[in-house]
Amino acid sequence: AHLTFLFFAFCANIIVTSMLLLGGAATVEALTGVDRRLASFLIPWGVILYTAAGGLKATFIASYIHTTIIFAVLITMILVVYIKVYSSDQIFNFLSHTVAYTDEECAAIYSDPDTGISFYDSSTYACGPVPGNFEGSYLTMLSSDGLMFGIINIVGNFGTVFVDQSYWQSAIAARPSSAAKGYLLGGLCWFAIPFSLATSLGLTSTALMLPITASEAGSGLVPPAVATELLGEAG
Repeated sequence: AHLTFLFFAFCANIIVTSMLLLGGAATVEALTGVDRRLASFLIPWGVILYTAAGGLKATFIASYIHTTIIFAVLITMILVVYIKVYSSDQIFNFLSHTVAYTDEECAAIYSDPDTGISFYDSSTYACGPVPGNFEGSYLTMLSSDGLMFGIINIVGNFGTVFVDQSYWQSAIAARPSSAAKGYLLGGLCWFAIPFSLATSLGLTSTALMLPITASEAGSGLVPPAVATELLGEAG
């Protein structure tokens, strides 16, 4: 049993670390031009140095700082998207128009302005009806792909909680009376991050029909792309 747990723990940590590194490296490459292989090598060193210097205390302090920054960015982008630049009604209408385009109209939208040659691919860019969604809409909870993602995410994250050592070290370090409350509050705080990210930056990228490919979206480049579109260089 110990060896089985150890094997899955190593697998989980390798996968989670690889996902975080690749996503961060892709974002750094898109924003600065630094090669993602070099970024993948340099990013862990910052974590290694402060963890080696401060131990578990340093990881807790870093988590608090990172969470504060994330929430500050999320609140800023929600205010920019839904109050300063657009409104919820406008985003709703934009999304309705996005799925109403035909393939010919999508090809015209995603084309080179100089040559007129289209680079549109229905499997790459968000334009036209969404296969598997109710009435092809983004504004629905009835989605076969969404259901599949939800099942995979629940199963995957359920397993991660048991074998990812970052959870265990926090549980062991906390007082038993505080552990349950801390995990419940942490779960609520974490839920706000993907929910706010998806309903602000995620929907806006589709509503504005930014030329973001499926692979770029999978690499986590939607937030910086939308922030740059709305705020310019500051984003």
